[in-house]
Amino acid sequence: NGACFSIFKIKLTLPPRHPPPMSSDSSPPSPELTEEQKQRVEANRLRALAKRKALLSQQQSNPPSLNPCWRSFKSRKISDPCTHNAIPPKPEPVLPERFGVRLEICSPDSFSITPRPVQGFTYPGQAECFRRLEGLLSNVMSTHYTQIHGGGEASVYKLRDYDAVLKCLKNYKDVEVEEIPWTTYNVLEKFSHSYTSGRWIPCRPEHLPDEKVEELIQKLPRKLLETLLPFQLDGLKFGLRRG
Repeated sequence: NGACFSIFKIKLTLPPRHPPPMSSDSSPPSPELTEEQKQRVEANRLRALAKRKALLSQQQSNPPSLNPCWRSFKSRKISDPCTHNAIPPKPEPVLPERFGVRLEICSPDSFSITPRPVQGFTYPGQAECFRRLEGLLSNVMSTHYTQIHGGGEASVYKLRDYDAVLKCLKNYKDVEVEEIPWTTYNVLEKFSHSYTSGRWIPCRPEHLPDEKVEELIQKLPRKLLETLLPFQLDGLKFGLRRG
């Protein structure tokens, strides 16, 4: 009869089918320990606890020290490749200390000692040289110090002490001695007697005594002697005394 019927289709949704849950522990159950095995496990545990307790007590009584094998361990030096084949510089040789002394006449009755460097040896310095000389010549009294032309200093001694000073210096192995020439010293030593006594004493064959000098002067013309000034007469005597 022309009637339209709407047919509704009802869709039935069935719940999904899940697989049965699996057990979390898929391994087979372990067998139970026997009484003997339980006793053995307990004994092992007690022994381990005893060892640990003994170790702790030993560490408390004796603090841990560095292992001997680490004491001798040294870190390796990293060498520079640029200087690996370089030849190390040779150390400079250390020269022994030594100095020389120069003995010189500085007045009719005195002489001086001047320290100087020696080639091939280390010079200890002027102050140190004088300090050593004072100890070496402690039995001889120096008069004073004097300035020399080079700007240094020299110690001055009496000419009568020359032999004693020279003997002490020669006995000291670290000092090179430059003596006064013998002829110079011999003449000066004889002249020093005249200087200290205040009167002329001949010391060489050509020297004349004052008596002979006066005798020669008296032979000069009287008029010439009267015209001579005092310093001219002294110069004449000086020349006649020395021949």
